[in-house]
Amino acid sequence: MSNAFTRLATISASTKRPPAVSGGKRGTPATQISSLSCTPLDPVDPELAQRMALDTPHELLQTFVEGTADIDEGDILVVGSDEYPIRSVADWTWQSTTYRHLVIEELKDS
Repeated sequence: MSNAFTRLATISASTKRPPAVSGGKRGTPATQISSLSCTPLDPVDPELAQRMALDTPHELLQTFVEGTADIDEGDILVVGSDEYPIRSVADWTWQSTTYRHLVIEELKDS
């Protein structure tokens, strides 16, 4: 991990992945990546939220992780006891290093 990114990636996280649908039901998500460092969860730019066209009353947040970790849309980012559905995963390269840009959804209580 680059020194600059190490200073920014102050959040410890993990991911969960829902198992494949079996018998018309989906099982409980299981841990996929147990230890991941990411940047703080920040609100996405309003323009990005509009371009993604997600019809959701929840807040969209973003974070970056270094490398090309096995993270897919539909996985769940876990930070502490909070879980955030991952809505978008995109690779982003800067200064010859690849990062994963994750757009996640902060579920609000109704």
